[in-house]
Amino acid sequence: MQISMIVFAVTRCAAVYAARPVVIEADTQSDYSHILIKRQGAMRMMIFVRDNGDEAVESMINTKKPYELIMPYSKYMFASYFFVPKPTKVLVVGLGGGAMVQFLRHYDPDVKVDSVEIDGKVVELADKFFQTRNDDHTRIITDDAFHYFETDKNQYDVIYMDAFLKPSGKTDSTGLPLRMKTAKFYKSLQSKLLPGGVVAVNLNVQPHTPDDVAILRETYNQVYPFRVTTPNIIVLCTTESKRLSATELRERGKEVDRRIKANFSCAALTGSLIAK
Repeated sequence: MQISMIVFAVTRCAAVYAARPVVIEADTQSDYSHILIKRQGAMRMMIFVRDNGDEAVESMINTKKPYELIMPYSKYMFASYFFVPKPTKVLVVGLGGGAMVQFLRHYDPDVKVDSVEIDGKVVELADKFFQTRNDDHTRIITDDAFHYFETDKNQYDVIYMDAFLKPSGKTDSTGLPLRMKTAKFYKSLQSKLLPGGVVAVNLNVQPHTPDDVAILRETYNQVYPFRVTTPNIIVLCTTESKRLSATELRERGKEVDRRIKANFSCAALTGSLIAK
């Protein structure tokens, strides 16, 4: 996520920890990014430093409660529960510090979680500073997502697309790889879904976002965009023929809230649904 897109989350946390010093715990360069690990009180952040010096917070975790989602956009990714209330196998594309993996581990401990991350240094830092690592139910894969999709035969109930790189000629202005924004790519994801599965796509808002959403609408039978308090749009995509109303989604969200006692309400997410 770009720095302008995480101001809300950072400001909220800064209000709590304003009196506490910021500690740089790691400062390293990978093949893809200049990466900082910063800590302020209980809050730990993985930050990508752009060429112009701007800092983009990729992950933020409360080390005392690492399973609680802090970044607003990540909560909306779990609108996936509206469509797959009890997933058995999911894929997270783009690891960062692993906040979404930590959430799944805590609230759905029996779910098999695969996460694909292109940057081996990110995987290393996620292990060391965020305790996001392989275990009996979690598989962290260091690979290019395109290569993984071409060579791996696994299918999933949910695919979470949250992969961003340093902005370049091969990405849009927010760092989303251009080859991950095509109808061909989105169509190919359907073969990776189990029956009734859903794809959750994180889009950082930029001038071409309406075009990105339009491509998703052309590719999937049903598309549910949610506008987040930070400038993100989270799009849930299914191949189901029947469209669910906001009221139906809210009722499903209430069922999820009864099962999962998270630090946010799934039912409340429906208030940000963008009308079709």
